Amino acid sequence: MSWKKILALSLVLAALVAAIVLVNRLEKGKKAAEGTLLDTPAASIEKIELRNKNGRFVFSRRDTLWYLDEPLAAKADKVALEGILDNFCRLKYDRLVEEDARALKDFGLDKPEIELRLITKGAPGQSILLGMKNGLDDSSYAKLAAGNKVVSIAAYKRNELEKDLFAFRDKKFLEIDTTAVIALEYRHENSLFAFSKVGEQWFMQKPLYSLAQAGRISDILSGASLLEALSFAGTASADKRRELGLENPLLTAEFRSATGSRKVVVGRKGERYYALADGTAEICEVGKDFPDKFSNDPASFREKKVASFYAFDVRELKFRRGNFNFEIRKNSAGAWEFAKPFAGKRPSEEKIGSLLTALADCEAKEFIDGPKPLPEFAVQVALKTEDPADPKKTSGIVMEFSAASGETVIARNPSLPYCFRIGKEILEKFPGKIEDISEEMPKTAETGK
Repeated sequence: MSWKKILALSLVLAALVAAIVLVNRLEKGKKAAEGTLLDTPAASIEKIELRNKNGRFVFSRRDTLWYLDEPLAAKADKVALEGILDNFCRLKYDRLVEEDARALKDFGLDKPEIELRLITKGAPGQSILLGMKNGLDDSSYAKLAAGNKVVSIAAYKRNELEKDLFAFRDKKFLEIDTTAVIALEYRHENSLFAFSKVGEQWFMQKPLYSLAQAGRISDILSGASLLEALSFAGTASADKRRELGLENPLLTAEFRSATGSRKVVVGRKGERYYALADGTAEICEVGKDFPDKFSNDPASFREKKVASFYAFDVRELKFRRGNFNFEIRKNSAGAWEFAKPFAGKRPSEEKIGSLLTALADCEAKEFIDGPKPLPEFAVQVALKTEDPADPKKTSGIVMEFSAASGETVIARNPSLPYCFRIGKEILEKFPGKIEDISEEMPKTAETGK
């Protein structure tokens, strides 16, 4: 290698070393300049005043909630207020710019762009001023109103203060405790639906009676509890209600609990949807996904399973098909045993599991409503299931199945006033002899040797 190449590489290496040393020094200098400009307990703050390019905002804490007092009265957004408290009650800065700045104009602090005042009970409060941004990293120059110590704070902290009125408002306008709701009634266009909760199950009462899919009801309740305004459309005057389709609403829904009810109406104007909750005076724009949860088709709510249970929760099974029948139950070790022993046989865990899974997955192709002549039910199944949350609590389930008629079988759950039409393939999964659900016992267990 020539001496010129060696010299060039040496110069490059020296430059890299110098750069590393410089970066380390700058980093150490930055750390040494970090500090705290203000340290006030967040829990002591009772009032916040903020001025930014979007206007002036005043917030007050009442009990544990924050409210917007100016420019209008409304609940404040909890996350937005907590962001201010978290970042400014204990205000840390990244760099000390000047300990005693005289030329505040150089930092935009002679006419601050943002002013934040944190007020505690019985005290005048502390004011934090933010000037111009640093063009290199979008950090902001800041100081306390009382003093000329200028520091630089991170860009994300300034972002907490640059929000507009909508961002500072609480967007949730329909308070619903989903666990307390025991009835739901709604009118969607010209269709009326009513649901009630009995124990842990939901039943459709109108327009027809049926066990309802718990997941569909939960989806509606969850959507209502999480409903937020996309925008605020103003006070609900008669003209405004008429303008936004609330005089003859697309949807009227009522959620009832033991302590009262909550109602909401949804109207439509063009491609936008507007809602008004009872007890409120302001109309809110909402997303299309909320009214879309309320179907006009009763069949979409019906529980299609003949019986709702999980195979692993079953503790007892009684089965009869013609002259063949058996009864099994789980012992204290969780293993299946015959109630009446069959010589040399024991229940097959795999075969019993397959039978229970087939029963749990049994779904209607269609429903048979109204009083009709019932067929002979050739197969009868009785189950006892255990509540996983409370093993002492058990439930009984009965399922009956007719012989095949064409491609289907009629199934019945006697606890429901209607029948199910299901695929005939279910009959192929039912045992017809003891060998279909058992296995040979080991000889040592059979003979005791």
